[in-house]
Amino acid sequence: MEILRLNIRHALPQTDLRIQHSRVDRSNVVPAQLHNAHTQATSNKGITQPTLEIDSYESRRYYGARTLTDLTREFAQKGLSDVKAGTSKRTQIMWSRAENGGKPGDDIQQQIDNEVKVDPPETLVNFEIMHGVHITATPSEVVGEPDLGDVTDEIETTPFADLRGTPASVQTYLKDGGFIRRWVSINNYDIYA
Repeated sequence: MEILRLNIRHALPQTDLRIQHSRVDRSNVVPAQLHNAHTQATSNKGITQPTLEIDSYESRRYYGARTLTDLTREFAQKGLSDVKAGTSKRTQIMWSRAENGGKPGDDIQQQIDNEVKVDPPETLVNFEIMHGVHITATPSEVVGEPDLGDVTDEIETTPFADLRGTPASVQTYLKDGGFIRRWVSINNYDIYA
């Protein structure tokens, strides 16, 4: 008699892992950067040139060197005063002689002789004290304000390093799907099927 045997062969599904470890591709520490603005200090000091101003006009004026304005003013004043003084004095003398000349005891010749002997001679030239040259000296001076300059340093830092890398990853995948097979054999089990 023949016996039918049920053969079953199966394989379980198998999973597997793909593991990728983390990797650092680049690791740079960003160095601190120094920014500075340096301005040199300068004295900004200088010395002015001494000056010497000589005004010799007052002394030259006594030697006849005059500006046209001074010359005109002086001669106008002198001429006017001379005319007034001369006219006034002469007029008084002439009027006195005209009025008293015919009176007895009025000797005109005697009056003229007295004027010549008693009166000082008229001053025809007025002398003035001669002024010297005006000299104005300005000594040299130190001028300017110092510039203290500027020394400013700024340090720029980055708190984190520059890291470039690949992160780790784990992937699960189905390596074998598994199976169940069934078949029938006669009288014995077929274990290799």
